[in-house]
Amino acid sequence: MKTNLKLAMAVLCALSAAAAAAEDGEVSVFLKVSKGSTLAELTTALHKDLPGITVEPVVGDVYLVKEKSARGNGRGLADKLAAFNMVQAVQPQELAYPPRAAAEAEEPDKTWFLSKIQAPLFWEKSKGSRLVRVLVCDTGIESGHQDLRGNVGAGLNFVDGSGNTEPTGNGHGTRISGLIGAQGGHTGAGASGVNWEVTIIPGKISNQADGATDHANSAKCIKWGADQGIKVVNLSISNAAGNLAVQEAAEYLYNKGGVLVVSAGNKGEFLNLTDDPHMLAVGATNSLDWHPPAYNTGAYVDLSAPSSSLYTTDAGGKYVTGNGTSLSAAIVSGAAALILSVKPELTAQQLIDLLLASTVDLGAPGRDDVFGAGRLDLNKALELLKL
Repeated sequence: MKTNLKLAMAVLCALSAAAAAAEDGEVSVFLKVSKGSTLAELTTALHKDLPGITVEPVVGDVYLVKEKSARGNGRGLADKLAAFNMVQAVQPQELAYPPRAAAEAEEPDKTWFLSKIQAPLFWEKSKGSRLVRVLVCDTGIESGHQDLRGNVGAGLNFVDGSGNTEPTGNGHGTRISGLIGAQGGHTGAGASGVNWEVTIIPGKISNQADGATDHANSAKCIKWGADQGIKVVNLSISNAAGNLAVQEAAEYLYNKGGVLVVSAGNKGEFLNLTDDPHMLAVGATNSLDWHPPAYNTGAYVDLSAPSSSLYTTDAGGKYVTGNGTSLSAAIVSGAAALILSVKPELTAQQLIDLLLASTVDLGAPGRDDVFGAGRLDLNKALELLKL
């Protein structure tokens, strides 16, 4: 069992240059409040000293507070909100993006990562099932891509509330989906994912060509997936693991029987984040089982998966060879779906425990901040499942 979160957090004053501020000078801050506090109670308490703010529920005990401000960031508002007794944690909202990955040497074998995680051995028992749904909270999915056709279901656009989940100039979500369930490679052409059959649900959280979003949309996507009974949710967007709204949504999903899989990040940094018991943060390995230095480390990294030179689907009916923890997270999401195809009754904790145990230990003996529990290995899952 993973360690519990410390709910009390310091005010996060370091804002990125791309802090989420609307054109009219609106700033926004995430709040985590004491359990049992209602929206009416929170609004009444805050309005006594801050009459110009608006308060919106996001998920669970996390709210989004907005204020008109010429400052263009949420630092001042966060300082004020941190003083209220019912407020447990404060976090200025920042824009989030599909992470950019460093260039790496290309592998000659387009499916090397499948052999590395021993997916073909698992395929002897199951190649997946369309009864298993994986929600991809991302930039949309090209459902008509020749290698995804039939494996993509109907989803929702969390930016405008529509059913339009096709990409808007950004293929990141389509790349993620290809690693989960592209089927072209099995016939000798195209891209191959971890599952031959699966139902990938698109949760579009950005309508921008650069994939920019905010984690209020991410949290709403995760919560919606939980309410739909979806048991695997992939969020390969920057700064997810340390975001208050994402953490709250992950707990909501966990309590509904599902698991959130997030990318550890591509900045080559050590992040001082507490391990979250309700999500799996995925780090990076290459074909030699080394950790490329371009990817993040820390106590929050739960396990690792291939991240280098991964051939997958892209928007416009195209293909791309990509790198990064966005893609390693997708491989773990695909593995979770493959496991559920043979054991759909697994609880969220059982699925987390099984994935953490289905690893090859790398680096320092035991769990470490670079590889987490180790690199994903589906043959270990077969042994643990006694299949």
